[in-house]
Amino acid sequence: MERAIKKMEDQGVQSYILDLRNNPGGLVTAGLDVAQIWLDGDETLVNTVDREGNVQAINMVQGQSLTHDPLVVLVNEESASASEILAGALHDNGRAILVGHKTFGKGRIQSVTELDDGSALFITVAKYLSPALHEIDHVGIQPDIQCTADTLSLPRAPSLTGNNEAASLEMDSCIMVAEQALEIQQSKGSAS
Repeated sequence: MERAIKKMEDQGVQSYILDLRNNPGGLVTAGLDVAQIWLDGDETLVNTVDREGNVQAINMVQGQSLTHDPLVVLVNEESASASEILAGALHDNGRAILVGHKTFGKGRIQSVTELDDGSALFITVAKYLSPALHEIDHVGIQPDIQCTADTLSLPRAPSLTGNNEAASLEMDSCIMVAEQALEIQQSKGSAS
């Protein structure tokens, strides 16, 4: 992602859409690494809370964003775990607008113990909270702007008729909503 953003910055890209829809997560550290590409300073990326209620912030260390251009993050009910943590970090630190549907709500930290018979025991030892201390587990993250991922039934532009992937993105209503949000952000930025 870092290489892609640097390349797009060199090409003069002025705004970004990060699509985390249908992203079930993965390694939390990877999500935190991606957040640091977009954030500056020592912002809180995520908080953990243990069984006793002790909250611990996980902060960046002298982060330097690759770009300060406007950013919209697309999320839906299939955005889970590390992708929710990434969306929460970008949103709660004022870096991105979230567009889509409420996320899945998986914010547990589990310890895994393999048993003699090859099965495993998962024990929840803590849970994640967003930087603004919003619950993620079983709650999800609510987007700023709701939209449905309907494909619009508009006539295709002649340049898109041969490219199904580009055509489906062009006709995705959530991407259209995100583009509108970016235009509003850019107009506010140029007015100040």
